[in-house]
Amino acid sequence: MHSNEKKTGIIFAGLAATLWAVSGISGEILFNHFGFSAEWLVSVRMFVAGVLLLLASKLTGPHSIFSPFKQRRDFLAILVFSILGMYAVQYTYFKTIELSSASFATIIQYTGPFFIIIYEAIRAKTLPNRKTLFLMLLTLTGVFLIVSNGDISQLTITPISLLWGIGSAISLAFYSVQPRNILKQYGSLLVVGWGMLIGSIPANLIQPFWQTAGTLSFGSLIHVSTVIILGTAVSYFIYLSSLKYISSSLASILTAFEPIFATFLSIPIFHTTLTLATALGFFIVLGTILLLQKVL
Repeated sequence: MHSNEKKTGIIFAGLAATLWAVSGISGEILFNHFGFSAEWLVSVRMFVAGVLLLLASKLTGPHSIFSPFKQRRDFLAILVFSILGMYAVQYTYFKTIELSSASFATIIQYTGPFFIIIYEAIRAKTLPNRKTLFLMLLTLTGVFLIVSNGDISQLTITPISLLWGIGSAISLAFYSVQPRNILKQYGSLLVVGWGMLIGSIPANLIQPFWQTAGTLSFGSLIHVSTVIILGTAVSYFIYLSSLKYISSSLASILTAFEPIFATFLSIPIFHTTLTLATALGFFIVLGTILLLQKVL
C-alpha cells in the first residue's frame, strides 16, 4: 500500500467520524433550541438518507437495488436488520441525545462491542478471557466517572437516559453482528440504504416526518440537512471509500475518535465544562474501545 493511499484512507475515515460527531451536535441543537423530537428526526433522517444511499448504490454498485428481495432468506434478513438493527440503533441513539447530550450518547453507544463479546461468550458457553473481562470492568469504571462526575450522589446523567444509552449500545451490537452475511453478498451501501428506507416505515408510523412539532426556520433546516446529508449519506459514503485504502480495523479505530470530537465540540457550542473526572472517564472508555479492536 502506498503511503499516499494510506493517508487518503485515514483522512476519509477521520472525516467520517467528524461528520458523525457534527451530526450528533446538530441533533442536540434541534432538540434543545428548536423543539424537535428524536422520533421526528429519526423518521426524516432514515427516509431521506435511505433514498440517497439507494440512489448512490444504483449509480455505483454492481447489483440491482432490488436484488436482496429475490431470495426469501435475504429479504427476511434485510427486514430484521432494518427494524431491529437500523431503526433501533438510530432511535435509541437520538433519544439518548434528546435526554442527555451528544457526547454522552456517542460514548455510551461505543460500548456496543462489549455486548458482542457477551453474546459470543453465551453462544460459545464460555467466559471471556481475563484481558477482556478487565477491559469490561475498566469501561464500566469510565462510564461511572462520566455519569456521576466521580461522585455517586452527584449523577450528571438521569437513569432513563442511561437506560436509553445502554439500549443504544445493545442495538449497535446487534446492528454489527446480524447483517454480516448479507453485507458480504450485496455490499454495505445497498444493505444500509434498504435498512434506512425500510426502517423509516415504523419510524413514520410513530411520528410522520411531514408532521413537524418543532420550529421550522432557516437555522433549523441547516441542522436537519446536516444530520441527514452530511451526518448520514455523505459520511457513510466517505467511510466506505476509506476502506479502499486502509483496513477495516484501522478505519474502525479512527471512527472511535467520534466521541472525542463530539465532546470537544460541545464545550464551545453548549458552554459545557469538562471536569477532570468526566475527561478521565471519556479517555478510559475510548482507550478500552481501541484496545478492544484487537480482541474482536
